[in-house]
Amino acid sequence: MNAYIALAASVGAGLYGVEHELPLPPETTGNGYDAKATPLPSTLRTATEALSRSKEVREILGAEFVDHYVRTRDWECRQFEAAVTKWELERYFEII
Repeated sequence: MNAYIALAASVGAGLYGVEHELPLPPETTGNGYDAKATPLPSTLRTATEALSRSKEVREILGAEFVDHYVRTRDWECRQFEAAVTKWELERYFEII
């Protein structure tokens, strides 16, 4: 993540919460790793899809920025999915 984007999103999210008077979650006590938090997306593809659907992020960062950023991450996902890995080469060359 780009540090500037992360900072803008963090500050924007805080301001969004204040402006919309969102309630704070309950304070975490004890072992924070045992908390029942919503898991983050496990792949770039699922994170990109969630970003593209978020009305809040569009309001915070602007629809134009979000659309552009989503397109760049879609391109990155397609490039990754099209790549042939060393594992695939080693695994499937042994079959031939």
